[in-house]
Amino acid sequence: MDRRTLLSGAAVTAPGLALLMSGGALRAAQGGDRLSLRLVASIENGVQELRDLDDTEGSSSNLDWAHGLWQSVARVVINARYRNAEADRLHTAFIEVCEQYGWMLFDADRHAQAQRVYQTGLRLAREVGPAGPARFAAHNLLASAAYQASWIGQHQEAKTLLDVASHGDLPPRVRAVIADREIFAAGRRGDTDALSSARDRGHELLQDAGTDGPWWSQWLTPHALDAATGRAWLAARKPEDATPYLKQRLAMTGPAYPRDYMLASLDLADTYRVSGDVDACTALALQAAHLTDGVESARALSRLREVAAALQPYEDHPGVRDLMHVV
Repeated sequence: MDRRTLLSGAAVTAPGLALLMSGGALRAAQGGDRLSLRLVASIENGVQELRDLDDTEGSSSNLDWAHGLWQSVARVVINARYRNAEADRLHTAFIEVCEQYGWMLFDADRHAQAQRVYQTGLRLAREVGPAGPARFAAHNLLASAAYQASWIGQHQEAKTLLDVASHGDLPPRVRAVIADREIFAAGRRGDTDALSSARDRGHELLQDAGTDGPWWSQWLTPHALDAATGRAWLAARKPEDATPYLKQRLAMTGPAYPRDYMLASLDLADTYRVSGDVDACTALALQAAHLTDGVESARALSRLREVAAALQPYEDHPGVRDLMHVV
Protein backbone atom coordinates (compact mmCIF):
# COMPACT_ATOMS: atom_id res chain seq x y z
CA MET A 1 0.00 0.00 0.00
CA ASP A 2 1.45 3.37 -1.08
CA ARG A 3 0.46 5.78 1.68
CA ARG A 4 1.65 8.77 -0.35
CA THR A 5 -1.53 8.58 -2.42
CA LEU A 6 -3.91 8.05 0.51
CA LEU A 7 -6.31 10.75 1.58
CA SER A 8 -6.29 11.54 5.30
CA GLY A 9 -7.77 13.94 7.82
CA ALA A 10 -10.24 16.46 6.42
CA ALA A 11 -9.74 15.13 2.89
CA VAL A 12 -11.41 11.91 4.09
CA THR A 13 -14.09 13.37 6.32
CA ALA A 14 -15.18 16.57 4.52
CA PRO A 15 -17.34 14.87 1.85
CA GLY A 16 -19.12 12.96 4.61
CA LEU A 17 -19.58 16.01 6.81
CA ALA A 18 -21.05 17.83 3.80
CA LEU A 19 -24.06 15.50 4.03
CA LEU A 20 -25.05 17.35 7.19
CA MET A 21 -25.64 20.47 5.05
CA SER A 22 -28.32 20.82 2.39
CA GLY A 23 -27.17 20.76 -1.21
CA GLY A 24 -28.84 21.87 -4.40
CA ALA A 25 -30.85 19.28 -6.29
CA LEU A 26 -28.99 17.60 -9.14
CA ARG A 27 -30.50 18.56 -12.49
CA ALA A 28 -30.86 16.00 -15.25
CA ALA A 29 -29.35 16.70 -18.65
CA GLN A 30 -31.61 18.76 -20.90
CA GLY A 31 -30.52 17.32 -24.22
CA GLY A 32 -29.71 13.70 -23.41
CA ASP A 33 -31.59 10.52 -24.22
CA ARG A 34 -34.67 9.69 -22.20
CA LEU A 35 -34.02 7.25 -19.34
CA SER A 36 -36.38 4.27 -19.41
CA LEU A 37 -37.59 2.39 -16.37
CA ARG A 38 -36.34 -0.78 -18.01
CA LEU A 39 -32.79 0.60 -18.08
CA VAL A 40 -33.10 1.67 -14.45
CA ALA A 41 -34.15 -1.86 -13.51
CA SER A 42 -31.23 -3.28 -15.49
CA ILE A 43 -28.81 -1.02 -13.62
CA GLU A 44 -30.30 -2.05 -10.28
CA ASN A 45 -29.98 -5.73 -11.18
CA GLY A 46 -26.38 -5.18 -12.29
CA VAL A 47 -25.43 -3.69 -8.93
CA GLN A 48 -26.97 -6.61 -7.05
CA GLU A 49 -25.28 -9.14 -9.33
CA LEU A 50 -21.96 -7.41 -8.70
CA ARG A 51 -22.47 -7.85 -4.95
CA ASP A 52 -23.18 -11.55 -5.48
CA LEU A 53 -20.02 -11.97 -7.59
CA ASP A 54 -17.89 -10.29 -4.95
CA ASP A 55 -19.40 -12.37 -2.14
CA THR A 56 -18.79 -15.69 -3.89
CA GLU A 57 -15.69 -15.09 -6.02
CA GLY A 58 -13.83 -12.22 -4.35
CA SER A 59 -12.85 -8.83 -5.66
CA SER A 60 -9.74 -9.12 -7.80
CA SER A 61 -11.12 -11.04 -10.78
CA ASN A 62 -14.22 -8.84 -11.01
CA LEU A 63 -12.69 -5.36 -10.72
CA ASP A 64 -12.74 -4.65 -14.46
CA TRP A 65 -16.44 -5.44 -14.61
CA ALA A 66 -17.10 -3.33 -11.51
CA HIS A 67 -15.16 -0.40 -12.96
CA GLY A 68 -17.09 -0.59 -16.21
CA LEU A 69 -20.45 -0.68 -14.43
CA TRP A 70 -19.46 2.25 -12.21
CA GLN A 71 -18.41 4.36 -15.19
CA SER A 72 -21.48 3.42 -17.22
CA VAL A 73 -23.92 4.34 -14.46
CA ALA A 74 -22.06 7.62 -13.89
CA ARG A 75 -22.46 8.50 -17.58
CA VAL A 76 -26.19 7.79 -17.39
CA VAL A 77 -26.51 10.04 -14.31
CA ILE A 78 -24.72 12.86 -16.14
CA ASN A 79 -26.13 12.53 -19.64
CA ALA A 80 -29.67 11.11 -19.47
CA ARG A 81 -32.99 12.94 -19.15
CA TYR A 82 -35.26 11.62 -16.42
CA ARG A 83 -38.17 12.46 -14.14
CA ASN A 84 -38.13 12.53 -10.35
CA ALA A 85 -39.21 8.91 -9.82
CA GLU A 86 -36.56 7.68 -12.24
CA ALA A 87 -33.99 10.02 -10.71
CA ASP A 88 -34.51 8.60 -7.22
CA ARG A 89 -33.89 5.05 -8.38
CA LEU A 90 -30.95 5.98 -10.62
CA HIS A 91 -29.23 8.03 -7.92
CA THR A 92 -29.75 5.24 -5.40
CA ALA A 93 -28.21 2.71 -7.79
CA PHE A 94 -25.20 4.95 -8.42
CA ILE A 95 -24.52 5.41 -4.72
CA GLU A 96 -24.90 1.65 -4.24
CA VAL A 97 -22.45 0.84 -7.04
CA CYS A 98 -19.97 3.36 -5.58
CA GLU A 99 -20.20 1.54 -2.25
CA GLN A 100 -19.81 -1.88 -3.84
CA TYR A 101 -16.96 -0.92 -6.19
CA GLY A 102 -15.22 0.97 -3.37
CA TRP A 103 -15.50 -2.10 -1.13
CA MET A 104 -14.02 -4.30 -3.85
CA LEU A 105 -11.09 -1.90 -4.32
CA PHE A 106 -10.55 -1.94 -0.55
CA ASP A 107 -10.56 -5.74 -0.57
CA ALA A 108 -8.06 -5.66 -3.45
CA ASP A 109 -5.71 -3.46 -1.36
CA ARG A 110 -6.26 -0.47 -3.66
CA HIS A 111 -7.05 1.89 -0.85
CA ALA A 112 -6.45 5.24 -2.54
CA GLN A 113 -8.74 4.29 -5.42
CA ALA A 114 -11.37 3.03 -2.98
CA GLN A 115 -11.36 6.36 -1.14
CA ARG A 116 -11.96 8.28 -4.34
CA VAL A 117 -14.74 6.00 -5.54
CA TYR A 118 -16.50 6.34 -2.18
CA GLN A 119 -16.24 10.10 -2.52
CA THR A 120 -17.93 10.16 -5.93
CA GLY A 121 -20.92 8.53 -4.29
CA LEU A 122 -20.86 11.04 -1.44
CA ARG A 123 -20.80 13.96 -3.86
CA LEU A 124 -24.00 12.75 -5.49
CA ALA A 125 -25.52 11.88 -2.11
CA ARG A 126 -25.40 15.53 -1.08
CA GLU A 127 -27.80 16.32 -3.92
CA VAL A 128 -30.50 13.86 -2.80
CA GLY A 129 -33.15 14.33 -0.14
CA PRO A 130 -32.58 13.86 3.61
CA ALA A 131 -34.46 10.53 3.62
CA GLY A 132 -35.36 7.68 1.32
CA PRO A 133 -33.42 4.88 -0.40
CA ALA A 134 -30.66 7.07 -1.87
CA ARG A 135 -29.90 8.64 1.48
CA PHE A 136 -29.97 5.24 3.19
CA ALA A 137 -27.48 3.98 0.60
CA ALA A 138 -25.28 7.00 1.30
CA HIS A 139 -25.16 6.17 5.00
CA ASN A 140 -24.19 2.60 4.15
CA LEU A 141 -21.42 3.97 1.92
CA LEU A 142 -20.19 6.16 4.79
CA ALA A 143 -20.08 3.11 7.06
CA SER A 144 -18.05 1.15 4.51
CA ALA A 145 -15.65 4.06 4.02
CA ALA A 146 -15.26 4.19 7.81
CA TYR A 147 -14.48 0.47 7.89
CA GLN A 148 -11.70 1.00 5.37
CA ALA A 149 -10.35 4.00 7.30
CA SER A 150 -10.25 1.93 10.48
CA TRP A 151 -8.53 -0.96 8.65
CA ILE A 152 -5.68 1.31 7.49
CA GLY A 153 -5.27 2.97 10.89
CA GLN A 154 -7.20 6.21 10.31
CA HIS A 155 -9.14 5.85 13.53
CA GLN A 156 -10.28 9.45 14.01
CA GLU A 157 -11.43 9.67 10.42
CA ALA A 158 -13.35 6.42 10.85
CA LYS A 159 -15.07 7.70 13.99
CA THR A 160 -16.08 10.94 12.29
CA LEU A 161 -17.53 9.13 9.28
CA LEU A 162 -19.50 6.79 11.54
CA ASP A 163 -20.82 9.73 13.57
CA VAL A 164 -22.14 11.26 10.34
CA ALA A 165 -23.52 7.89 9.20
CA SER A 166 -25.52 7.62 12.44
CA HIS A 167 -27.12 11.04 11.94
CA GLY A 168 -30.66 11.33 10.65
CA ASP A 169 -33.87 9.32 10.45
CA LEU A 170 -32.78 5.83 9.40
CA PRO A 171 -34.55 2.45 9.44
CA PRO A 172 -33.47 0.08 12.24
CA ARG A 173 -31.71 -2.34 9.87
CA VAL A 174 -29.64 0.48 8.32
CA ARG A 175 -28.68 1.63 11.81
CA ALA A 176 -27.73 -1.96 12.63
CA VAL A 177 -25.36 -2.05 9.65
CA ILE A 178 -23.73 1.12 10.94
CA ALA A 179 -23.49 -0.42 14.42
CA ASP A 180 -21.69 -3.42 12.89
CA ARG A 181 -19.05 -1.07 11.48
CA GLU A 182 -18.87 0.78 14.80
CA ILE A 183 -18.07 -2.51 16.58
CA PHE A 184 -15.04 -3.12 14.38
CA ALA A 185 -13.83 0.49 14.48
CA ALA A 186 -14.08 0.61 18.28
CA GLY A 187 -12.01 -2.55 18.59
CA ARG A 188 -9.37 -1.23 16.21
CA ARG A 189 -8.91 1.92 18.26
CA GLY A 190 -9.02 -0.01 21.56
CA ASP A 191 -12.27 1.50 22.87
CA THR A 192 -13.78 -1.56 24.54
CA ASP A 193 -16.70 0.34 26.10
CA ALA A 194 -17.78 1.61 22.67
CA LEU A 195 -17.31 -1.90 21.29
CA SER A 196 -19.71 -3.45 23.80
CA SER A 197 -22.20 -0.61 23.43
CA ALA A 198 -22.26 -0.91 19.63
CA ARG A 199 -22.73 -4.67 19.84
CA ASP A 200 -25.70 -4.36 22.19
CA ARG A 201 -27.21 -1.60 20.07
CA GLY A 202 -26.78 -3.62 16.89
CA HIS A 203 -28.61 -6.63 18.31
CA GLU A 204 -31.46 -4.46 19.60
CA LEU A 205 -31.83 -2.75 16.22
CA LEU A 206 -31.83 -6.04 14.34
CA GLN A 207 -34.54 -7.39 16.61
CA ASP A 208 -36.64 -4.28 15.95
CA ALA A 209 -36.03 -4.42 12.20
CA GLY A 210 -37.09 -7.95 11.43
CA THR A 211 -36.61 -8.54 7.70
CA ASP A 212 -37.40 -4.96 6.66
CA GLY A 213 -34.62 -2.95 5.08
CA PRO A 214 -32.75 -2.33 1.80
CA TRP A 215 -31.52 -5.33 -0.17
CA TRP A 216 -27.88 -4.52 0.66
CA SER A 217 -28.61 -4.76 4.40
CA GLN A 218 -30.00 -8.31 4.32
CA TRP A 219 -26.57 -9.90 4.89
CA LEU A 220 -26.57 -8.63 8.47
CA THR A 221 -27.67 -11.24 11.01
CA PRO A 222 -27.07 -11.70 14.74
CA HIS A 223 -24.27 -14.12 13.82
CA ALA A 224 -22.66 -11.46 11.60
CA LEU A 225 -22.76 -8.96 14.47
CA ASP A 226 -21.12 -11.52 16.74
CA ALA A 227 -18.46 -12.18 14.09
CA ALA A 228 -17.67 -8.46 14.01
CA THR A 229 -17.51 -8.53 17.81
CA GLY A 230 -14.93 -11.32 17.72
CA ARG A 231 -12.76 -9.44 15.20
CA ALA A 232 -13.06 -6.32 17.32
CA TRP A 233 -12.01 -8.07 20.55
CA LEU A 234 -9.03 -9.53 18.69
CA ALA A 235 -8.06 -6.08 17.42
CA ALA A 236 -8.38 -4.77 20.99
CA ARG A 237 -5.92 -7.49 22.14
CA LYS A 238 -8.54 -9.35 24.17
CA PRO A 239 -8.15 -12.93 22.87
CA GLU A 240 -10.12 -14.49 25.72
CA ASP A 241 -13.14 -12.38 24.73
CA ALA A 242 -12.60 -12.88 21.00
CA THR A 243 -12.26 -16.68 20.96
CA PRO A 244 -15.90 -17.79 21.48
CA TYR A 245 -17.17 -15.32 18.89
CA LEU A 246 -14.53 -16.32 16.33
CA LYS A 247 -15.13 -20.03 16.88
CA GLN A 248 -18.81 -19.47 16.17
CA ARG A 249 -17.97 -17.35 13.13
CA LEU A 250 -15.84 -20.10 11.61
CA ALA A 251 -18.51 -22.72 12.30
CA MET A 252 -21.19 -20.56 10.66
CA THR A 253 -19.20 -19.62 7.54
CA GLY A 254 -19.89 -21.97 4.65
CA PRO A 255 -17.69 -23.06 1.73
CA ALA A 256 -19.81 -21.00 -0.68
CA TYR A 257 -17.96 -17.94 0.64
CA PRO A 258 -14.26 -18.94 0.50
CA ARG A 259 -12.92 -15.43 1.21
CA ASP A 260 -14.98 -15.14 4.38
CA TYR A 261 -13.99 -18.66 5.42
CA MET A 262 -10.31 -17.88 4.89
CA LEU A 263 -10.54 -14.66 6.90
CA ALA A 264 -12.50 -16.41 9.66
CA SER A 265 -9.82 -19.12 9.88
CA LEU A 266 -7.01 -16.56 10.03
CA ASP A 267 -8.67 -14.42 12.69
CA LEU A 268 -9.22 -17.43 14.93
CA ALA A 269 -5.65 -18.58 14.21
CA ASP A 270 -4.34 -15.19 15.27
CA THR A 271 -6.38 -15.37 18.46
CA TYR A 272 -4.74 -18.71 19.29
CA ARG A 273 -1.32 -17.18 18.57
CA VAL A 274 -1.91 -14.27 20.93
CA SER A 275 -3.09 -16.79 23.55
CA GLY A 276 0.11 -18.83 23.10
CA ASP A 277 -1.45 -21.89 21.42
CA VAL A 278 0.95 -22.23 18.48
CA ASP A 279 -0.31 -25.69 17.50
CA ALA A 280 -3.90 -24.53 17.04
CA CYS A 281 -2.75 -21.35 15.32
CA THR A 282 -0.61 -23.09 12.73
CA ALA A 283 -3.25 -25.74 12.03
CA LEU A 284 -5.82 -23.08 11.15
CA ALA A 285 -3.32 -20.91 9.28
CA LEU A 286 -2.32 -23.88 7.12
CA GLN A 287 -5.99 -24.59 6.48
CA ALA A 288 -6.40 -21.00 5.31
CA ALA A 289 -3.25 -21.17 3.17
CA HIS A 290 -4.67 -24.10 1.23
CA LEU A 291 -7.65 -21.94 0.23
CA THR A 292 -5.58 -19.32 -1.58
CA ASP A 293 -6.09 -20.76 -5.07
CA GLY A 294 -9.82 -20.20 -4.78
CA VAL A 295 -9.75 -16.78 -3.10
CA GLU A 296 -9.47 -13.60 -5.18
CA SER A 297 -8.77 -11.18 -2.33
CA ALA A 298 -5.59 -9.23 -1.68
CA ARG A 299 -6.95 -8.43 1.78
CA ALA A 300 -7.19 -12.14 2.68
CA LEU A 301 -3.75 -12.91 1.27
CA SER A 302 -2.26 -9.97 3.16
CA ARG A 303 -3.90 -11.26 6.35
CA LEU A 304 -2.31 -14.68 5.76
CA ARG A 305 1.14 -13.11 5.38
CA GLU A 306 0.51 -11.04 8.51
CA VAL A 307 -0.30 -14.12 10.60
CA ALA A 308 2.69 -16.00 9.15
CA ALA A 309 5.04 -13.10 9.93
CA ALA A 310 3.81 -12.99 13.53
CA LEU A 311 4.77 -16.68 13.87
CA GLN A 312 8.42 -16.15 12.94
CA PRO A 313 9.57 -16.30 16.59
CA TYR A 314 8.35 -19.93 16.50
CA GLU A 315 10.15 -20.83 13.27
CA ASP A 316 11.50 -24.07 14.78
CA HIS A 317 7.94 -25.35 15.29
CA PRO A 318 7.13 -27.98 12.60
CA GLY A 319 3.77 -26.41 11.78
CA VAL A 320 5.31 -22.97 11.42
CA ARG A 321 7.96 -24.34 9.05
CA ASP A 322 5.21 -25.91 6.95
CA LEU A 323 3.32 -22.63 6.88
CA MET A 324 6.38 -20.62 5.85
CA HIS A 325 6.95 -23.07 3.01
CA VAL A 326 3.39 -22.61 1.73
CA VAL A 327 3.31 -18.84 2.16
